[in-house]
Amino acid sequence: MRMGGLASRALMARIAAKVVIVVATIEVVFLAEKLTGILEEVLGNGGGLVSALSILLLTSPEIFDFALALACVIGVYFALVAAREERELVALSAAGVSWSLALKVVLVVGVMAFGASLLVSGFLNPLAASANRAVVFNLTSDLLFRRITEPSEGTLIETIRGKTFAALSDSSVSPPHESLFVHQPGEDGAWRVTQAEDWKLIGPDAEGNYNLGLGRVNAYDFKRVDEGGGDAVSSGGRGPNLRSLGGSDIADVPMLPLVRVENVEVPVSLRNILRHAARREVAEEWTFAEALWAQGGSDTAREAREIAAERYGRALAALVAPVLALVACVLAQGGLSNFFVMPAGCAALLAFDLALRAALADLAGKGAWTMVGGGAVMAMAALLLLGLMVRARRHSLLRPVGQRA
Repeated sequence: MRMGGLASRALMARIAAKVVIVVATIEVVFLAEKLTGILEEVLGNGGGLVSALSILLLTSPEIFDFALALACVIGVYFALVAAREERELVALSAAGVSWSLALKVVLVVGVMAFGASLLVSGFLNPLAASANRAVVFNLTSDLLFRRITEPSEGTLIETIRGKTFAALSDSSVSPPHESLFVHQPGEDGAWRVTQAEDWKLIGPDAEGNYNLGLGRVNAYDFKRVDEGGGDAVSSGGRGPNLRSLGGSDIADVPMLPLVRVENVEVPVSLRNILRHAARREVAEEWTFAEALWAQGGSDTAREAREIAAERYGRALAALVAPVLALVACVLAQGGLSNFFVMPAGCAALLAFDLALRAALADLAGKGAWTMVGGGAVMAMAALLLLGLMVRARRHSLLRPVGQRA
């Protein structure tokens, strides 16, 4: 019993080291691939190195969840092959340790991978995605805040949720003349243009808030003229020269009622313009428990249940992956088989993952317990089949490639 315990711990340590190395390698490769895009996004929004590193760190849980199942296949396969080729399994067998030790160890690794996958994809990754979105939102809002409210040379134009802001600066006069134009569409083809002269930013106050002093404000409302309103041309302030226009041409001439206000100050917060959706409104950012027990027929709730099925399916794939690697090990018996069994195992894992997630997505609409139970049954069936395959070729574990035990 003691020999089996020591052997299992030694084999577990070997497998864990291999899996960690593979996961770390995949993380580094994918993060390096994303680094250029992250830097472009951060620098384009006026951020710095700290913001880029924050986004990079918050992206890592998503990659870990994707990489874990494949890392289990690759890491467990190479660890078992190394133990076999170095005669460790032969020595254990000679000491009276059953061949089933390897199967028990990989089952434990699978259970640990299942828990790690649910922890990362079901809890850490949603919270990291929400924090990542908050970082990007803060960078974008701060950049737009500066570009719209801080005087600068030339003309700066920004369009935010349909509102176009144009800040003009004329430094040829003293003091410099600053003008702000805002174009805002309305209903039924109407739109408003607001002009602010000599605007300036006032603040911040003790709480860090700003007011935008707009000075003299002119607001023009534009809306189409009803073709039947003959008297509206003169009464709308267009002048008698427009009476010569035909009915179809009159309909294309906008009305310009004018509103003039002196010395206007408004609170400034681009968060009122760039809306930051709450986490409960984004299904991808729900935890596994929240998504699994989502109630109601809204689009967000349905999407959340499908996401829960996807995360559960990926965790079940991580459960099956180590046993699949053990099957690949007993099938690798020298020659060309050594080159194909591990890639074939990865392909089999991906096929199982896709089929399982598709089945769980259908079961998600029938209730949480139905989906959880159905996934457990399918995973147990796969484990039983793979276990029988290992049992049928158990002696291959004790025979190094090209030699006899």
